[in-house]
Amino acid sequence: MGWRDKQVPTPSSPSGKPVAHSPADPVPAAAVRDQLARLVNSPGLVSSARLCRFLTHIVNRTIDGDIDSLKEFSIAMEVFDRTSKYDPNIDAIVRVEARRLRAKLKVYYEEGQGTVDPVLIGLRPGSYVPVFRWLDPQPPKHREEIGTAPKPGAVCVAVLPFVNMSPEPEQDYFCDGISEEITNSLTRISGLNVIARTSAFHFKGANIDIREVGQRLGANLVIEGSVRKAGEQLRVTVQAIQTQSGHHIWSETFRHQLRDVFAIQEEIAQTVADLLKLHMPEVRGPVRSSLHDLDAHTRYLRARFLIHQQSPETLHAALEQLRKLTETYPDYALAYSGMATASGILAQFGMVSGREVYPEVKANAERGYALDPESGDTCTVLGALRFWFEHRWDEAEKLYDRALQLQPSHALAHTFRAMTLLCRGDISAAESGLRRSTELDPLSASDCARMAYLHYVKGDYPSAEEHLRKSFELDRDYPEARFYEGLLHFQQQRYDAVIQCLSTSTSPLDIGLLAAAHAQGGSLSRAEECIERLHQLAGRQYVTPLAQGFAAIGTGNFDLAFQCMDEAIAHKTNFVNLLAIEPFFHPLRTDRRFAKLLKKLSLSH
Repeated sequence: MGWRDKQVPTPSSPSGKPVAHSPADPVPAAAVRDQLARLVNSPGLVSSARLCRFLTHIVNRTIDGDIDSLKEFSIAMEVFDRTSKYDPNIDAIVRVEARRLRAKLKVYYEEGQGTVDPVLIGLRPGSYVPVFRWLDPQPPKHREEIGTAPKPGAVCVAVLPFVNMSPEPEQDYFCDGISEEITNSLTRISGLNVIARTSAFHFKGANIDIREVGQRLGANLVIEGSVRKAGEQLRVTVQAIQTQSGHHIWSETFRHQLRDVFAIQEEIAQTVADLLKLHMPEVRGPVRSSLHDLDAHTRYLRARFLIHQQSPETLHAALEQLRKLTETYPDYALAYSGMATASGILAQFGMVSGREVYPEVKANAERGYALDPESGDTCTVLGALRFWFEHRWDEAEKLYDRALQLQPSHALAHTFRAMTLLCRGDISAAESGLRRSTELDPLSASDCARMAYLHYVKGDYPSAEEHLRKSFELDRDYPEARFYEGLLHFQQQRYDAVIQCLSTSTSPLDIGLLAAAHAQGGSLSRAEECIERLHQLAGRQYVTPLAQGFAAIGTGNFDLAFQCMDEAIAHKTNFVNLLAIEPFFHPLRTDRRFAKLLKKLSLSH
C-alpha cells in the first residue's frame, strides 16, 4: 500500500467546515500537492528551476510510496541528469542542493508566505525523504499575487477597433491608436480583465453579432466606437455593450479639437472604469493620463501600425520612422521601446543576426525605460532584452513583475514572463503564466503556438496537437506554429509528417529540421540537399548557425552540432535559449560540452 492510500479524508465539523488539524494528523495527498504548488511558485523558489525540480521529485515519490528510490545515486541521475558513472564521492551535487533546499524551506516557513500556510513540507538533515505535517492555523495575511487569475465572475472588457468614418482611408492607424490607447489605460486598473489588442483586432472590419464576439473572447463587456476626423475637428462615438444580452449600457459622442484626442481617450477609459466600479468594488486604480505631444503621438501610431504587420518590409519602415521621430522628440519613451521591439522581432524570426542588432536593441530598450519606468510597455521591452539577448533571467522576471504591477492585464508581459520560466525549466509556473496570457489574448496564434510548445516539452502530444490546430485556425501560415509542428512530429518519429509540413518552407530553421528528418528517415542524400540549400541561402541572406546545428544533430555529427550551437549562442539566436528543455537537443545532453553551453546561457544543467 502506498503512502497516498494510508491517508484519511480531511475531517469536518457538523456544519461542514474543516476543523483545525493536529500536527499528528495524517496529511492527505491532495493537501501536500497544493502545498507543493505554493512552494514552487513562491518568490524564493520560483527562480530556481533546479530546486523546484528536486523538491517536486522527492515529494511525488514519497506520495507514491516509492521512498526506497530516494537515494543519492538515484536522485543524481533522475533529477540532475547524471549518468550511471556518477560518483557521489567526487560529485556532491545532491548534498549541496539538499542543503540549499533546506535553507530555502526554512526561510519560506519562518519569514515568507509559509507563515500562514496549512501544511509543512520539510527535509531532515541526512535524509532525502520529505516530511509532511499540519501547521498550527494562523490568521491569514493579505498578499497580492502578480498575474494570478481573477475571481470567478470578474468583468472582462474588450475594446474593439474603432471604425474609421473619415474621408481618408489612411486614417485607420489613427482609429486603431485610439482603441489601443483606451485598452492600454484600462490594463492599469486592478481587478479588471482586459482583452489584448491581438484578439480584439481579430474582429476588425467584421460584421459579427456582439454576443458571438463576447463568447469567442470570453468578454462580458465590449467597448466599440467610431472616429470621424475632418481637418482639426474630431468626433468620437463610443458605446459599452453587455455581450450576454446585447444591451447598451452607455453611449456617448465626444466632439473636440484634434489636439484634445488624449483627453478624449482618458475620459473614455475613466468613464468605463467608473461604470465598472459601480458594480465591482474590487475594480480600483486611476486611469493614467496621456501626456504626449500630438505630432509625436500621431507619428508613433503610424510606426506602431507598421510593427503590428510584422513583415520585414514594414518592420524596417517602422524603424526608419521611429528613428526620425526620436530626432525631433528625443525624450519620447515609446519611440525607443518601439525601435527595440521592431529590431527584436527581426532577430526573433531570423531575418537578421541577433548579435548584429543587439547594441541598438539594448540602447533603445534601456533609453525607453529610463524615460518612462512607469510604463508596462517599457518594462516589458527591457525585460525581453534581458531575457532573449542577455540571459539575465532574474532581472527579466523582476521587470515583467513590475510591468504586471503597473498593468495587471498586460498580456505580453504574462507571455514573456512565462517563456522566461520555461527556459529555466519551471514548466508548472510557465504553464500558469501562458494560461493567463491566453485568457487575455484568446485569439492570438502566437499564444496558442507557445502553449502547444509547452505541452510538447511536457510530452503531452495530444494537447500540443490541439493547441497547434487552434493556432493554425487563427493564422494558417503562422511560421512559429509550423516550426513547432515539425518538432512535434520529429519527436513522434513521424519523419514523413515533418517533411510534409516543412518541405516548402524557406525558413533556415525549418530547413535544418527538414534535413534532420530526412536523415532520421533514412535518406541521407535528401538531408545533404537540404544542407546545400542552407549554404545557398546564406549567400543571399542571414542564416543562423542553429539551422546547421539542427541538421548536424539529425545526421549524428555531434562535433559539428556543438560548434554550431556555440556559434548560435554567440549570434544571440533566440531559440537557443530553450536549450535546457528542448527535447530535440536531448542527444547532446550526456556530453560534457552541453553543460558548457548551458553555462554560457546562465542556465542550470
